[in-house]
Amino acid sequence: MPKANTVDESEEPVVVTLDSKDKEQFIETGIPEVDAIIGGGVYRGRITEVWGQEGVGKTNMIIRMLAHVSKNHKVLFVDSEFALNKERVKELGADPKNISYIADSRLERVAELLIEAVGKYDLIILDSLAYLTPTSVDTATVGENAIGLFSRLIKHWVIKFRPRLGVSKTAFVAINQYRKPFGLYAKAEPVGGTSWHHAVDVRLHLTNNSSDKIMEGTQRVGHWVHVEVKKSKVSPPFVTTKYKLMY
Repeated sequence: MPKANTVDESEEPVVVTLDSKDKEQFIETGIPEVDAIIGGGVYRGRITEVWGQEGVGKTNMIIRMLAHVSKNHKVLFVDSEFALNKERVKELGADPKNISYIADSRLERVAELLIEAVGKYDLIILDSLAYLTPTSVDTATVGENAIGLFSRLIKHWVIKFRPRLGVSKTAFVAINQYRKPFGLYAKAEPVGGTSWHHAVDVRLHLTNNSSDKIMEGTQRVGHWVHVEVKKSKVSPPFVTTKYKLMY
């Protein structure tokens, strides 16, 4: 893991004019309702975060995106949860030849892999940020101390990763979870700390409730997923939509 103040002298800055335009600035997710509220798709050179409560449909969204994008683009899927349903991805029409898969939850190692992967893929997906674990964490390192260590390591990674991503043709999407807050009145928020929150370009918040069930007779066959753009540097924020998640 590089130190926060490390500077790679071999890298030259990339200079472009402000009227420079990429013919393909974004990659469609395969979910039209989501594409419509984020400006067409996930943007190249940008970080998109998908977060929400357990069971809301974050991984389902990512799998649909993975399958759709792989039909015409190269995708790297980094699985820190060791839980990707490969057969489901194939059922959705993915092109396995365009998908590279890495299963690893070691934060420091994954951070290095992500930095190295920038520019080699059209889309990089991380599922999920919250499951990455510093190799120095043990069972005695719990609570706020562990969260502080995690945030510091994420900060060191972001300092290196974000500039490289910004001048590349790679789009980066990360799933994130709620961090259980300390304190009676603390508000639940995504994992990652201040540096990560500032680095994110687009934050999509997924929610649903008991009234969003999709039924066929007495059998539940799916639910509606509500999506809100909580933050966006490329499209209007606070726009909402919903789409069907069928089981």
